[in-house]
Amino acid sequence: MRTIRLLTIGNSFSENALTYLERIAQSEGQVNFLVGRASLGGCSLEKHWNIATYTEAHPEYKTYSLGKLSAGEPVQANLQEALVAEKWDMATLQQVSHKSWRPETFEPWLGRLAELVGRLAPQAEILLHQTWAYRLDSPFFCEQGLSQQLMHERIAAAYAHHSAKYGFRILPSGEAIHRARSVPGRQFRWPEENYAYRSASAPALPAQENSFASGWSWAIRETPEGIPELRLDANHLNARGNYLAGCVWYETMTGLPTSGRTFVPDGIGTEDAAFLRQIAHATVAG
Repeated sequence: MRTIRLLTIGNSFSENALTYLERIAQSEGQVNFLVGRASLGGCSLEKHWNIATYTEAHPEYKTYSLGKLSAGEPVQANLQEALVAEKWDMATLQQVSHKSWRPETFEPWLGRLAELVGRLAPQAEILLHQTWAYRLDSPFFCEQGLSQQLMHERIAAAYAHHSAKYGFRILPSGEAIHRARSVPGRQFRWPEENYAYRSASAPALPAQENSFASGWSWAIRETPEGIPELRLDANHLNARGNYLAGCVWYETMTGLPTSGRTFVPDGIGTEDAAFLRQIAHATVAG
């Protein structure tokens, strides 16, 4: 069985896409993944590069927890060490989500990181992980004068530009999320008419049907006085989103389709899982 050695140089959005990837591959039974995670939450291309510049002079600083690699032990490494920790087949790069719609934020950091990957792991194919627009109820849109559609279009254009510039393939997670959101009858609606967002009491939550984001949840332990607080994560993916992104990554990296025997996470129905796999396949094929 073929093993794909994959290094992600990313953040929480690459972690979203990795959530089910290995289990999807195991269920299909044709490819194994060995994954190294050079990821930091909220990390931009610029930050990855700046830390790599520091660790070039101070290699004792271990930036990332890569996970268990071939040796079977947890590996702590800086980026230079991560790139030579395995003979990687693929390495992913991505911009942090809140900057992904602004193409001017990618350079010169993307080019510098790509050069570092090419120098230390020349056998690895570099892929760009296209991120997704936030859910409709994200306050980010009002803050930036954006809509979900416009954020998606600008993200897609930014990744397409840099894909063409460097000849890197795209992992089209954002495109798949956008396609799935756009299917009639499967669209997320906000606000929900029967939910009182400003006066709700824990643990009641809106249904959030057809969502791909983590969405609304109650924080209790995390609040200063332990008083329940309704919070929103309209950015990161929920199980449906993680599954869709995982199928996109699997098909892009392996060239193989997912099938009816593909692993399905708890809480996702058989029909919905088939829909998500169909969207993933159509997106990758397109």
